[in-house]
Amino acid sequence: MSRNKGKKENPPARLLGTMSLLVLGLVAVYATVALGIYSLVQRLVHLEDRNYPLLWPILILSVSAILGVVLAILIFRWYLGPLSRLMQATQAVAAGDYSVRVELRGARGEMASCVRSFNKMAEELSSVELLQSDFVNTFSHEFKTPLISIRGFAKLLQSRDLTEEQRQTYTDTIVRQSERLAAMSTHILELTQYENTEIVSGKTTFSLDEQLRRCIRQQERGWLQKGLTVAGDLDPVDYYGNEELMEHIWSNLISNAIRFTPAGGEITVVLRKERDEITVSVSDTGIGMDEETQRHIFDKFYRAEPYPDNRGNGLGLSIVRRAAELCGGQVTVFSKPGKGSTFTVTLTAEEA
Repeated sequence: MSRNKGKKENPPARLLGTMSLLVLGLVAVYATVALGIYSLVQRLVHLEDRNYPLLWPILILSVSAILGVVLAILIFRWYLGPLSRLMQATQAVAAGDYSVRVELRGARGEMASCVRSFNKMAEELSSVELLQSDFVNTFSHEFKTPLISIRGFAKLLQSRDLTEEQRQTYTDTIVRQSERLAAMSTHILELTQYENTEIVSGKTTFSLDEQLRRCIRQQERGWLQKGLTVAGDLDPVDYYGNEELMEHIWSNLISNAIRFTPAGGEITVVLRKERDEITVSVSDTGIGMDEETQRHIFDKFYRAEPYPDNRGNGLGLSIVRRAAELCGGQVTVFSKPGKGSTFTVTLTAEEA
């Protein structure tokens, strides 16, 4: 595979070859024009006139040079014009301007391919810069909010005129916001680790259905407090992969289902294996989502309205998607407002 890629000629190399052929073609055209003019004049006028032995050769060379210059200018404007615009745009990108784009006007063949590649590169760089800017702004805001809350309630606790009930309320708020900060820090580290990982190590063969049961039991307190019914329909499946990575997926999906399902609702976890494909679905009878929310549900820090509490930080589903991608799978969502949601993770059954 790598050898074939090494032998494949890239656009800049093809462009260099085309430029060489263009120069040779220009020289050939120039020589042909000179010979043509010389032959034409030779037929019309006797060049052997001894009085002006150098007049006609000089005249022929002059006319040929003028035609050659005009032809070179036309070719430059026709073919090398896009190259000049591409060089100017490259300098702009090097200076940090990712909004620049090169027009395809006059670009053909390999030059058009280079222009398209440059525009795509500039667009990707612009998207990355915007994403980083949005991430920093959102990250700063998400961290700033609980810190302000902690500082405010800590100052209130310094007052000596507080009742025991007020003191308990303020203390609980500080603890809750501190836990939110701790969870956000943990999720940021996890997401950063997963985003910088391409090869998953530490793979073992484990029981996927037992892991799902364990994740459900670990969050038993949450769904019992809300009076939720949790049902599991799990086929016995042995899976070869990173056990910790998979547990992050199920824990986040079940936690979200508990959070967005009103009291008395139902959560269903289904595990199926058909041939080489494994599917895990986590369904709830919660508030559901509209189409706009579903388009952004996997974005970092995205929290749709209405949000049931302030414990979430909008990172759980981003971790789920990245973890599924690292495992060679994907996660999809089907939801309707007021009719609950179903998150489905599709995996490929690997052999140890």
